[in-house]
Amino acid sequence: MEDFKQQFEDELKTARENTVLSPEYRRKKLIMYVIRTIIAIVLFYIFWEHQWVKWLLYVYIPLNLIFLVSIFGMPYFLNKKINKTKEQIDELDDLSEDWEEE
Repeated sequence: MEDFKQQFEDELKTARENTVLSPEYRRKKLIMYVIRTIIAIVLFYIFWEHQWVKWLLYVYIPLNLIFLVSIFGMPYFLNKKINKTKEQIDELDDLSEDWEEE
């Protein structure tokens, strides 16, 4: 059980350094989000006289907000899930120790 727990901790450390949980990764995604949004605003302004651009805005705004929420919300939900998994592993570890004692 200790090997499993150690392996989980190692994978968690790697995930915090290289994925959505990393502050550098989120900063990079946020910068790309801002650049993409600025470009979209400029394009909407340039082509505003076309009717299809006005309809496209109804699609773009929700998608843009979903991506923004995912940048800030994903780490919260992942950390919550990681903590729950840690608790379950600790419970299993305690249970296995109790079982070995008997």
